[in-house]
Amino acid sequence: MSVSGMGLAAAHERVATPANPTVVGNPIGVANLTGIANPYVVGRPLTGAAASLYAGREDVFAWLTENLTAAGPPNALLLYGERRIGKTSTLYQLVEGERGRALREGRTRRLWPAFVDLQRLAGCRTDEWLRRLARDIYRQMAQHHLSRAMPRSRPGDNSAYAAFDRALDHLEQHLPAGDLILLAVDELEQLRAGIDAGLLDEAVVPFLRSQVQHRPRLALIFSGSYGLLDDAWRPFTDLTARFELGPLDFDSAAALIRRPVAGELAFEEAAVEYIWRQTAGRPLPIQAICHRLVSQRNRQGRREPIDAGDAQRAIDELAAERGQGADEAGRASTVGATA
Repeated sequence: MSVSGMGLAAAHERVATPANPTVVGNPIGVANLTGIANPYVVGRPLTGAAASLYAGREDVFAWLTENLTAAGPPNALLLYGERRIGKTSTLYQLVEGERGRALREGRTRRLWPAFVDLQRLAGCRTDEWLRRLARDIYRQMAQHHLSRAMPRSRPGDNSAYAAFDRALDHLEQHLPAGDLILLAVDELEQLRAGIDAGLLDEAVVPFLRSQVQHRPRLALIFSGSYGLLDDAWRPFTDLTARFELGPLDFDSAAALIRRPVAGELAFEEAAVEYIWRQTAGRPLPIQAICHRLVSQRNRQGRREPIDAGDAQRAIDELAAERGQGADEAGRASTVGATA
């Protein structure tokens, strides 16, 4: 059974109890006293210590380098693809990871990065949305010692639009000559969701469009799903150079599978190929399967290499758990409807 679907992360780890002694899982960085520290991450973007798991993607970083090192004002960029394919982890690599270090500390100009997740602004109305966005950007710039104090409002001009403009004006004025602010904006669809919910003004779109067009020291990269290619987004996305982030190729998937436990646990070639084919190269289910396999070896107290049979059984387990969860949800909804 293929597990390339995005529901795999919903097959949550079981907690050991007297009635259920099976333990599946071990937090990243926490050593198992009788086994292998399980490094694989299930369902979260790769940040902090987990950023070392990021594999492959040479093509997207070549594209980023091409666009962010060119002379003159930078192109606005759009990274798009299916859900849970690795867009957020890629943005984190760009703004704080090793893969983005050479870009951030470029020989000709430095990029001063900030990461913005628009999901964190969900439910905000326009005034709060713009002010929180400006504060979030400013907070991250202060960590780079670029500027510590937000500019104060001017008498009679205290709108959120004006406050946002003043904040970016102030940051640009404090940039070293030639450097750029790099703003990575994740979950761009949340902008339209806020407008459709009646929380955000339609005017936010042309206001942000103006920021893209008229701030030559602001490098912007947006990310989101295929929905951003719809005609409704064209006034905004037509201003961007685009890149589709797809699944991992075999070599990148093999690195993701093997490298985190190198020297501790081996994966046979047949197992690697089986996992890659069953997941269609999608990093989220690859990590969930590897997490399960390491946990199984720890429970078994074994260090034998993972073979294709082990991989198949782990995949079948996860698929069965997902199916069981769906069945239980269906039964609950039926009971609720008849209660």
